[in-house]
Amino acid sequence: MKKIAVYCSSSDQIDPGYFEQAAAIGVLMASQQLGLVYGGGMVGLMGQVAKSLKAAGGYTIGVVPEALCIEGVVNTIDDELIVTPDMHTRKAKMIELSDGFISLPGGFGTLEEVLEVMTLKQLGYHSKPIIFLNAQGYYDRLVSMFEHIYAEDFAKPEYRQLYYIAESPASAMEYLDSYHPPDLPKKWFL
Repeated sequence: MKKIAVYCSSSDQIDPGYFEQAAAIGVLMASQQLGLVYGGGMVGLMGQVAKSLKAAGGYTIGVVPEALCIEGVVNTIDDELIVTPDMHTRKAKMIELSDGFISLPGGFGTLEEVLEVMTLKQLGYHSKPIIFLNAQGYYDRLVSMFEHIYAEDFAKPEYRQLYYIAESPASAMEYLDSYHPPDLPKKWFL
């Protein structure tokens, strides 16, 4: 079974439209027999993806640092729960277990996680697919920032191949189905 890491918000205080997108990703992943690797939280988009995937017959692996392994915070529905000593180990374990990555809307932690896997791909440590689910245009400004980075020559334009901007859950799944690792420049500096 292939497993996809989903990075996303743990907040419940966000627009309900984001929850609809998270639920849709969970259902689509289960329908394609893709397991979920995620932060193990029971709330926010994190909890929604896991609940929807499990309700559709999917398999979930929660990866939680000891400090967050708290009753009422950590999900109790996962098929596997992996407790790590810290956040650094948690992120490394999620990367190790995953065959690809989807970033739903989220805050600083979500951005930190997805940008790390982008950097690792740029440096040649993996060639796995990375998808930003641009629910409700959430990532529009980040994509504009990426374009600014290319325009200012801080990154090569070929690095647009590091990631895919999906406008819908279905588009994200189509990209995963047809993914072929890109031929990226061997040197990441200009």
